[in-house]
Amino acid sequence: MATPLSLDKINDPSRNWHVSKFFGIHYDLHAGAKDTELGAALTHEHLKAELEKVKPDFIQCDCKGHPGYTSWPTEVGTPSPGIVNDALRIHRDVTREMGIPLVMHYSGVWDGRAVELHPEWACVAAPGEATGKEGFVTGGTCNLSGYTDELMIPQLIELIDKYDVDGFWVDGENWATRPCYCDRCRAEFTKRTGIGEPPVSSEDANWRTWADFHRDLFSEHVERYERAVHKRKASCLVCSNWMYTFGQPDAIKVPVDYLSGDFSWKWSLPSAMLQGRFMASRGLSWDLMAWAFSTGHETMGGWTFKHTPALCQEAAVVISLGGAFLLYDTPQRNGHLSGWHQDAIADVARFVRARQPWCEGTKSLPQAAVLHNTDHYYSHIGDHLMITGTPAQDPIHGALHSLLANHVSVDLLNETNLAARVSEYPLVVVPEQTRLSDELVATLERYVEAGGCLIATGADAVPVFGEIAGVRSASDVTEPAAIVQVARETTMVSGPWARVETVGATVVTSVLSQNDPAYNAIVMPAVTLNSYGKGRVVLIPGAVFESYGQTHYPRTRNLVGMALNALSPSLAVAMVGPASLHISLRSQPGRIIAHLVNVGSSNPLAPNASFVEDVPPTGPVTLRFFVKETPRAVYLAPSMEGLSWNSDNGVLNVAVQNVGIMDSVVVEL
Repeated sequence: MATPLSLDKINDPSRNWHVSKFFGIHYDLHAGAKDTELGAALTHEHLKAELEKVKPDFIQCDCKGHPGYTSWPTEVGTPSPGIVNDALRIHRDVTREMGIPLVMHYSGVWDGRAVELHPEWACVAAPGEATGKEGFVTGGTCNLSGYTDELMIPQLIELIDKYDVDGFWVDGENWATRPCYCDRCRAEFTKRTGIGEPPVSSEDANWRTWADFHRDLFSEHVERYERAVHKRKASCLVCSNWMYTFGQPDAIKVPVDYLSGDFSWKWSLPSAMLQGRFMASRGLSWDLMAWAFSTGHETMGGWTFKHTPALCQEAAVVISLGGAFLLYDTPQRNGHLSGWHQDAIADVARFVRARQPWCEGTKSLPQAAVLHNTDHYYSHIGDHLMITGTPAQDPIHGALHSLLANHVSVDLLNETNLAARVSEYPLVVVPEQTRLSDELVATLERYVEAGGCLIATGADAVPVFGEIAGVRSASDVTEPAAIVQVARETTMVSGPWARVETVGATVVTSVLSQNDPAYNAIVMPAVTLNSYGKGRVVLIPGAVFESYGQTHYPRTRNLVGMALNALSPSLAVAMVGPASLHISLRSQPGRIIAHLVNVGSSNPLAPNASFVEDVPPTGPVTLRFFVKETPRAVYLAPSMEGLSWNSDNGVLNVAVQNVGIMDSVVVEL
């Protein structure tokens, strides 16, 4: 496997067209054996008319989904028996006529038909494990089988040769890859590691080595087809869905052309917030795709199209971070595009285009860096390999959401990127992360000593950061939960909590014996503050961010606000406004931009009522920018109205009465 890549060559706009794209549409069908009318109703005129409504920068369309049948007349694999008309040819002709790239939705690794025809290619479940566990093993292929070289690569080359396609968005492989116990994998594992027998559970010895082995096999699979595609057509881009995103936070070693993912169809905003902030830190062009439809059911099915304000809200999260945005719509089986769907997508496109000048090509203005430690994450996701949605993400989710609700702009970085960029950030947060390397701990100590501000949380943070935090362990016993004083009130924070005593630190607030600060006794420190060198450290010896990620208790959010106020990092912007208004601080040459994203809803949300119908304006909002020069202009984009400002002695004061779904304070210097 190659060493970590220099990304400049990958991002070269003369070859990589994705770096200049901002809005796209994704259509897929997952053609199967029972289809009867694929392409029957699709015409050149119909497709062009519907795309002209939206005017996307690029589109992604169906060619092969998880069942493994193609929706084009392949000569390599198995075409669906239901192909009536070559819809892919129509998509190619129309997109060429409109001058926009055409990307293929292609399911890799998860391929039911390939496994049916070639049982020897199948991913083999662990001894005693049901073959169909979670639906992935049944149609999953082994990364050491003939699938990649004998079927996948020949099909990708066929698509380039026949249709001159411009890219591949390869689905169903990162998150569907599972450990395989076939004879090939067993032998190769022993060859590479010297370990005779692979473990069968994350509870067994050598599991991490076994999981890393399969993550390596997956990367090698992607690199093989990436090289084959680029050799055939250098400008044909390769993206493996969710590769190198939150669920695979490794250093980038395979030269994929951009990063992408389709975030959750339900409760989509938290997914977009988490993934977008990590993808934005990776150094590659990236996009996120929203499902234009959702369901009120617990499992897939019973789909209904989302309301336009909800889709605009999801778009706002993505574009405020500098990413490109896609909407996923499903054509009818005969290829017809429902007109009212495209009308709604066109409305979202207009929302995005109106904000594009202040979003595209922006860079983060570093404020708070939250650590997503690879070793910690992989050691806490059980039998999975590369996946989100597990409890392992809760501490980071909690840190991200509580900081945003306290109006701090946040970047999410893995340990490599944090170590390289730590001096850029006035605030670093380590949210209940374990297995930190000695090198990273030393880097963070030097960062604080030089003047940085650090928040470290969790019982495990005490032995790691206790010396610079001015605390030490007071007991080997941890508490299962804590009642923490927040001003004149309390909040319940689930554990574990370590008992600590101060050694130079001051106590910001304490754990109480019960929930009345005026009556109940102090048990132990809950938040401590210490000066170390030129910097400061806040230590919270409990799972405050994990608890907030699971509950979103407002008083726990306020507890985080107390810690921030005590630490007082030198942030570029101080903001006062509703907790539902999040800030993303970005820059362009000669500009500082504070994107304000409204994550509220007019209707109450609940497990059986998850649909955002409208996003009412919120406010008022005040922002204080600490700038070295008097701005040439300050305005609210895209409306160009609704803002007042004054500047005095390096402080710019801005007042905004109301913020819609997304408005941006633009400071021209």
